[in-house]
Amino acid sequence: MKAKLLILTAIIVTIFACNKDTYTTKPQLTFKSVNGKVFSGASAIIFSLEFTDAEGDISDSIWVQKVTKTKGCNNFSDRVKIPAFTATPNLKGVFEAGYNTGFIPGSIYTVIPKCGKNDTCYFRFWASDKAKNKSDTVVSSDIIILN
Repeated sequence: MKAKLLILTAIIVTIFACNKDTYTTKPQLTFKSVNGKVFSGASAIIFSLEFTDAEGDISDSIWVQKVTKTKGCNNFSDRVKIPAFTATPNLKGVFEAGYNTGFIPGSIYTVIPKCGKNDTCYFRFWASDKAKNKSDTVVSSDIIILN
């Protein structure tokens, strides 16, 4: 009897675990990766964020916030407009968000303000769709921007 109950519980947990991959009206973001842990000089910090959206209208904006853990360094906020595209139901894809730690000729990324010392920080991201539904906030791993 206990074995059957354990198997039934495992099946129910698996069903609920699989449901978190379903598409919802509220956009879903998942932090996937950042291209490094320590950045020096004029470097590009590139974040990869996976998204899903039931209506496929996640084409408004991604908000980005750099949160410093270092006393004397400043936080940074940005709003990145998502380029227009044709909405399709149950849309899944990857957004790339990038920032430079200094001027890089020809780069398309915004330069974030530098601190006068090494800055340990993390980035927070959230997105909204055309109907103004907002995703949950996802957080990067800690990174270090060297002075």
